[in-house]
Amino acid sequence: MLRYLLLAAICLAGLQLHSQNITEYTRVSLITCGAGNDLYSTFGHTAIHIYDSKSGIDRMYNYGTFDFDTPNFYFKFAQGKLNYQLSVSTIDRFMRGYVYEGRWVHRQELNLAEGDAEALFNFLENNALPENREYRYDFFYDNCSTRPRDVFEQVLGKRLVYGNADRDTIATFREMIDLYLTNHHWSRLGIYLALGIPCDYQAGYRQKMFLPDYLMAAFAEARIEIDGELVDFVKSEGIILPENPAVRSAPAAGITWIFWTFFGLCFLATLLGNPERFRWFDISFFTITGILGIFVALLWFATDHSATKWNMNLLWALPTWLYGAWLLIRKNTGGDFFKWHAIILFFVMVSWMWIPQKLHPAAIPIVLALMARSWAWQKKKFTDLKTN
Repeated sequence: MLRYLLLAAICLAGLQLHSQNITEYTRVSLITCGAGNDLYSTFGHTAIHIYDSKSGIDRMYNYGTFDFDTPNFYFKFAQGKLNYQLSVSTIDRFMRGYVYEGRWVHRQELNLAEGDAEALFNFLENNALPENREYRYDFFYDNCSTRPRDVFEQVLGKRLVYGNADRDTIATFREMIDLYLTNHHWSRLGIYLALGIPCDYQAGYRQKMFLPDYLMAAFAEARIEIDGELVDFVKSEGIILPENPAVRSAPAAGITWIFWTFFGLCFLATLLGNPERFRWFDISFFTITGILGIFVALLWFATDHSATKWNMNLLWALPTWLYGAWLLIRKNTGGDFFKWHAIILFFVMVSWMWIPQKLHPAAIPIVLALMARSWAWQKKKFTDLKTN
């Protein structure tokens, strides 16, 4: 009896494998998803869908997943050493989260030559194997949007031709992500503080495809060579899930005014004279700025994140502010510490427009506040020396 059960199981497995073959009914689509309310979903998402109504294939290939059970998950994420991976599901399972979040989902069915669908299917199935599915994520150069681009380029080769790049607008990576951070003011500030000069490099036509919207637009303009003739790469397209405005968050208020108010208070405190009355305020201010400087330095020197290198925020968020806080705790005016830091900040402000990195506007009142409080303590030192 057991022999017949095993034989039946083998036959059923063989039938299932046979039913998973690519046929002439196979449709290959690029799936693009709109932005969500949370920061991780702000820039949208991309996936590849292969569907065959005859064989029953329904495979959604998603390069944007990672394993929360990875040892030292958060430490690896902070270091830029966390591996992302290709996961595979059905379109129904994939869509559940987007229905819940009210995000739009757009399909572009692609025009392919005979054998292309099978080649893509085989490539993706091989890439989804446990030994192949992981990759080192990079926000600008290797992410859930660039991976599908690379898949099509590798399988289709030179037969895939993009639109006229000469008509493309000039933009940096920072300017591009800014478009998606309109309602994420605090997140935008954090991103500006964390990302360095590489974020201000100009993005070429192909590089812009790190954003799902731009990959979708590039495919809409692309053409493919089939039987010696260039035809539109996108055969048909349409919305398969409209956006639900009811679950979208309302625009948040700007935050720069908060920091200008903070500067106004610091400037007023400086005009009032004796900084001793604000000693613990300055200790806290300098400590927070120094910790921020250490954080920026670690992102630059101790991680593999390519976009956090050469961060010019270190010109004002100096880790040495921690030493300034320690001096105030010891009730020591610190020799020339505050004088030299005030001078450094002055030159930072004078050269602000020429710094090769776009700094957040909220940094201006912070720099001015640091200058004001440094000058207050330097003035106190001068007054104490004159009195003595």
